[in-house]
Amino acid sequence: MNNVRFDELELMLMAMFEQPTLKDTIQVLTEIQPLVAEDAEMDALVQQTIQKLQKLNEQQFKGLKLEWHRPEEEGENVK
Repeated sequence: MNNVRFDELELMLMAMFEQPTLKDTIQVLTEIQPLVAEDAEMDALVQQTIQKLQKLNEQQFKGLKLEWHRPEEEGENVK
C-alpha cells in the first residue's frame, strides 16, 4: 500500500473539487489544469495533487475526509 501524504493546500484543493469517486475527482482536476496554467504555483499544486491521487485507491480516497478541509462559505457561521 502506498503511503501518500497530502499537505493542507492539496487537501483543500481536493475538497473544493471533490466528486463522488476518485476517478471523477481526478477528471475534474485535469479539466481545470489548463485554466490555472498561467499561475505557476497553482499549476504545480494541481499537477502534484493529481499525481498523488493517482496512487490512491477508492477506499483510501474516501478515507481522506475532505469535508474537514472544505473552505467555509461566506456567512455560513453567521447567526
